[in-house]
Amino acid sequence: MKPLNSPYIPDKKVTAMLVSHNMPEEMMSLLEGLIPVLIRTMDLEGLPDPVKSHPDMQLVIPAEGVVVHAPNLHPQVAELLKDLGYILVSGKKTPAGSYPGDIPYNVAVVGDHAFLNTRFADEAVLQWLKKTGKTISHVNQGYTKCSVCILNKEAVITSDLGIYRAARGKNIDALLIPPQRSIFIPGYDYGFIGGSTGLISSNKMAFSGNLNTLDSWDPILLFLQKYGIMPVMLGTGTVLDLGSLIPLCTV
Repeated sequence: MKPLNSPYIPDKKVTAMLVSHNMPEEMMSLLEGLIPVLIRTMDLEGLPDPVKSHPDMQLVIPAEGVVVHAPNLHPQVAELLKDLGYILVSGKKTPAGSYPGDIPYNVAVVGDHAFLNTRFADEAVLQWLKKTGKTISHVNQGYTKCSVCILNKEAVITSDLGIYRAARGKNIDALLIPPQRSIFIPGYDYGFIGGSTGLISSNKMAFSGNLNTLDSWDPILLFLQKYGIMPVMLGTGTVLDLGSLIPLCTV
């Protein structure tokens, strides 16, 4: 088992994944049947209750085998990531409160590109992106990882127009969908497509619920099929924004 060569984009079957500990038990059981090792992120004090367990609010993987994380990341989660072969780099900013204080580690890394609101990102995140040669694209959307469903190095799905334009400007194929008001997250009007998905192999995408309940399920399915990716639905009910399902390792 080793960290992914390209963060968030496995080239084979995923063997370890990072998910919120608030994932419903039924969903967790289905995922456990697919992924041998699941690491559950704990609550991060200071973040609003609905997102305090969300992985994409607590850390980012800017390069192969490297995690840049909030300084108050739960020690148990940190140790489990180290056990998988990851180098952990603590940032200085502690995510807290409302936007933009909650987004220093919320970054969409897509192959050689990174999309983020550079004004509020932690300096360690920016340093590692530059150190590893990522092309950094500033976007106004602060919840970039939440907002981006990553299919591969050349394709993403997003409901954010700024991210869509930035991705297309980097020759990344992007499907722009309207906000999916059927994605549930407590305390908010709706959740994000990136926060409810994650690749579990090079050609399978897990959805935290039933894809067919989404407002834009048809164009999403067609876009997945365009790239040879099969949806794997973790349940039959409403899709939940759980802060991304983050693939960590392959064999």
